[in-house]
Amino acid sequence: MNTVDNSGIPLDQLKQMLSTQLEYYFSRENLANDTYLLTQMDSDQYVPIITVANFNLVKKLTKDIKLITDVLRESPNVQVDEDGLRRLRIFFNNDNCPRVISCEFAGNNSWYITFESDEDAQKAFKYLREDVKMSK
Repeated sequence: MNTVDNSGIPLDQLKQMLSTQLEYYFSRENLANDTYLLTQMDSDQYVPIITVANFNLVKKLTKDIKLITDVLRESPNVQVDEDGLRRLRIFFNNDNCPRVISCEFAGNNSWYITFESDEDAQKAFKYLREDVKMSK
C-alpha cells in the first residue's frame, strides 16, 4: 500500500482529501471571512506554504510539506512560486478577474465556477488564459 506519514490512507485518497481541504481554504467564500489567511498575504497575494501546512485540518492529514506543495501545484486556483516552498497565490482573488459567485469542486481536478453574467465568465476566462498563463 502506497501511503504517506504512516497515516494508513492510500496516497491517492490522501492527496484528494488534502486537495479538497486546501481548495476550501482558498475559495472566495472562505477568503471573504478568513481574516487570518488574508493577513498572511503579502502585497502580491502570496501566502507562505508553511502557514497553510500548519492549519490543524491540514496537519491532521499530513505534515509532509513536499506533498502539500505538490497538491497545491496541481490546483487551478493557486500558483506556487518557483522555489516551491515559499508561497502561493490565489488566482481568482484579483482585480482583473470578475467576482466569483460560487465555486464547487466537481471531481477530477475540475471546478464549477459561477459568475454574475456570461460577460463576467468570458472576462474571467480571458484573465486566466492570458494574464495567469503569462505570469507562470
